[in-house]
Amino acid sequence: MVSAAWLEGFDPSYIFKSKLEFKEWILSHIDLTFLPPYLPDERLENFLNKALEYGFKRVCIPVTSIEKAKEKLAGKNLELITFISSFHGNRETLDDKKQACSTAIKSGVNEIEFSPNLSLVEKEDEFKKESSELISLIKQSGLISKAYLEIDKLPEESVEMAIQSIQKCSPDYISISIMLLEDETYEGENLNTSKEWFSKVDSALGKEKKTGLKVYGRVDSFNTLLPLLFLATNYGWDLNNLRVGTEYGFEIVDGLNVSDL
Repeated sequence: MVSAAWLEGFDPSYIFKSKLEFKEWILSHIDLTFLPPYLPDERLENFLNKALEYGFKRVCIPVTSIEKAKEKLAGKNLELITFISSFHGNRETLDDKKQACSTAIKSGVNEIEFSPNLSLVEKEDEFKKESSELISLIKQSGLISKAYLEIDKLPEESVEMAIQSIQKCSPDYISISIMLLEDETYEGENLNTSKEWFSKVDSALGKEKKTGLKVYGRVDSFNTLLPLLFLATNYGWDLNNLRVGTEYGFEIVDGLNVSDL
């Protein structure tokens, strides 16, 4: 639970004219994520139908489910995102990674998120070459590109370099993960954790925010979403360029529906 005191008096009504406008932002800017390793047709269909019922605009599902999802949606207004999980580390060549992207593109996906090879961060030219070629492939196909930086796995001295280097490759979004706790040991602990990572991104980019920002984490309720909005506005991010990746989108909407806002 997050109190207004911990958010320095922040209230969503400062930036949204009404509860309905706030709800529309949530439905448009949460990337509703459902990435089980095996997604049977019935579970996929139930998930898609529920996302449509709630009014979400985008869902993130395994690349192996994209074609089937396109069939089930039959032109309904729900965009599909996929995450190429094989991009972690340096287990595959750049050609392998390009092939994975091409497969996703052919399946009819709208957005592709990938993990740059962080083992190359200290070799900036190689890091930028790999990332730039993948981003170009995605964007040349008319799709949204998202570079997922696992900066929590980098040594402190490499975080700024990774963020600055990936921005030079011009993805549409830089994605970061914030390790939010399911149970805080004190009120505001998750806010402090989130602030630490927003601060690191801001320090690396300053006012030169040439991409959007996507935040992952255990954003499992309306109350865990509010600190992210508070921090995004404090650090100068346009909320039109902010996405939140979470599997708890339904719970967040339900929480808003019963809130006093």
